[in-house]
Amino acid sequence: MLKLNKYEIDFDELFEDAPYYINKRLSQYEDPECELEVKQQAVFVIAGEYISLAYANYVLENFSEVKPNLEKAAPFTYLRGFEKGLRDAHTDWSIQEDLNVVLLFGDNNLKSKLQSTHWTLPNDNIMYQAIYLYDHLLIKIGTGQTPEQSDIDAALLEAKNTKNKDVLQFFLPLIEAISALVSGDKALWQNSIDKAIKWHSDECKFGDYKDMEEGFMCLNALTMAKLGKDLHGWQCNTQSLYLPLFLLEDEQ
Repeated sequence: MLKLNKYEIDFDELFEDAPYYINKRLSQYEDPECELEVKQQAVFVIAGEYISLAYANYVLENFSEVKPNLEKAAPFTYLRGFEKGLRDAHTDWSIQEDLNVVLLFGDNNLKSKLQSTHWTLPNDNIMYQAIYLYDHLLIKIGTGQTPEQSDIDAALLEAKNTKNKDVLQFFLPLIEAISALVSGDKALWQNSIDKAIKWHSDECKFGDYKDMEEGFMCLNALTMAKLGKDLHGWQCNTQSLYLPLFLLEDEQ
């Protein structure tokens, strides 16, 4: 069993209850007579249950069961993150899980839908402008578009001027990774992933992630590793339990 942080899972309860909750909520989502509010709650629960199953299997080192559950989660993370009428009330930070699961494990149709989605947040839901700018850069490069250099520069400047350690130590390196992907700077890309993983690891030991299942994987860094592989054939050499690179391997 992997020791990733202090968060403990009741594996018996999860593996027993998750299929029931998924099937119940799936019937609600597929019911044309079901109210929109119920459907919204349904996609939230389905996405969460599949992700929890993936995380639990990762902790238990049932590695073959991790990716299939994340692939099942992807359509529902898109719905709860980006589908008008169904999406949850996200912030620039809380959208990270939904966004990364779609980019990492969604199919081409799902990414195409994300590309055509004009996603915005009300000002009250933006914690830091730098993170919001990063979100838009990630959507663009993750769906096959090339971000404008002026947009990258604006995000870099905003992040550097933000007096918050999480922005400076995590999101700034992620923006730098996107800059590296566009410019073809492999060394910067690799260094940026290393920085992001260092921040994530520290958060799992001393910060908010020590008591959260979201700490089990650094999905943002994993997305950067995937984009480097997809766009340039780069192989990430960061060694960390928080960066399960095996999830990026093509299925045989």
